[in-house]
Amino acid sequence: MKPLFQELPFPIDSHIHYYIEDLPHFIVPWHYHPAIEIMYIMRGAGTRFVGDHLEGYIEGDVCMIGPRLPHEWRNDDIYFNKESGLRATCICLFFKREILEPNLIRLPEMANIRELIERSRRGLKFIGESKKRIAQFIEQSANSTGAQKVIELITLLEMMATTNEYEILSSVGFTESINSDDFERFNKVYKYMVTNFTTTIKLEEVASLVGLTPTAFCRYFKERTKKTFIEYLNDMRIGHAKKLLIEGKMKISTISMESGFNNLSNFINQFKKSTNMLPSEFQKKYGVSKKQAL
Repeated sequence: MKPLFQELPFPIDSHIHYYIEDLPHFIVPWHYHPAIEIMYIMRGAGTRFVGDHLEGYIEGDVCMIGPRLPHEWRNDDIYFNKESGLRATCICLFFKREILEPNLIRLPEMANIRELIERSRRGLKFIGESKKRIAQFIEQSANSTGAQKVIELITLLEMMATTNEYEILSSVGFTESINSDDFERFNKVYKYMVTNFTTTIKLEEVASLVGLTPTAFCRYFKERTKKTFIEYLNDMRIGHAKKLLIEGKMKISTISMESGFNNLSNFINQFKKSTNMLPSEFQKKYGVSKKQAL
């Protein structure tokens, strides 16, 4: 299922746009766009798809979707019943990265927001009291104009950037994004993994890229990713497999090999361990038919 490119409803000469939608159900399908999106659900419930992540959403949810990350908010079936009288209402804030680049985003004072935007490439869901504060601020800012709109956007981003009450949604294997304080050094490892994850990767070879023994490298890697090297590598492989499953162009056995798993049984076990679903069940969630999936 290939995501659609969406032209966003930006007014001429505007880099920040609030869009309020109030319909019986949301109608935008699986899609992506270059702008960054902040979505606040005022009314409605359903399933949220962000990259390879899927879960239910409810009233009050707030998410941030980075550039070109495929996503969809699909209402529950009852919202498509005209007799239900239900409504799906949201405030979407879209902004173009150009408003911050190339100079503003490089200021030392913008360090928190730089990291936030990098995290958003995998999609973020805000939780707890922070979610409530952010939602309230979005409502208050929706009608701002002129320079005040810019000021309030930066205030909102700083609010999001300085809370620990968030969850990252899509896997690193789907988005091919990384956030690390030790970026340049770690990026050597990451690029090697991205290039070679479909083959057998030896721990000794990866450790040598950054001049560490395997034991020291394992500590180094877990400090930066909060996962072991094998866990991270499997996440990357599963994330890639999810992307191929959603596209629906290959058999599951082929996807297993294309994602770096040496046999189908191991792939299915690892996939179920990661998602609590079989690959075929995951495809069904994304609307991929058996016919599409060959």
